[in-house]
Amino acid sequence: MIVDTETKNLHAKLQKLAREAETDLVQRYALRFPLPGRLSLYRRARRLAGRILRRLGFLIEPWSPRLRHFERSEGAKTVLIWALGADRETLRTACSRFAIDLRNRPDRVPVLVTDVADFAYFSRLGWLVEYVPTLSAPAGAYAERKCRYLAWRYRDAEVLPVTAGLAGAAVKPGDGQLRS
Repeated sequence: MIVDTETKNLHAKLQKLAREAETDLVQRYALRFPLPGRLSLYRRARRLAGRILRRLGFLIEPWSPRLRHFERSEGAKTVLIWALGADRETLRTACSRFAIDLRNRPDRVPVLVTDVADFAYFSRLGWLVEYVPTLSAPAGAYAERKCRYLAWRYRDAEVLPVTAGLAGAAVKPGDGQLRS
């Protein structure tokens, strides 16, 4: 029950952060597809129209957190594991439990948001890791901006706190809710 409450609170917090995301940061990291060579007038007009439509929010760019060297299905749903503030050993324990639960689930793509720089361990998991560094002032505002951006980027993902892995909870096969 405590994990369910934490999950609901985290989901509400991330929705609030996503609404507060800065549009200039979203635009700065928008996916762009470079075209080789000189572009014709038609191609330049299409690119300009696409940029305008993206800026106005009419075009949503595809974003896939799947890693090429790990097998996941094409329509896999993202599972965001929010682990900011967890120490290294706690994070390793939770991630190993999540990995066991998600090993045979090609319909789920785990993404870990953490401030622990343990990249050798994370690379063995085969998950996309969004690293949010812990910085002192005045650079500390960067972490807040990045958290808002990540909340916006993964706004449609299933969200789990790191404590869900510690409690032995996992993602159910059908609906992505927690089970104890």
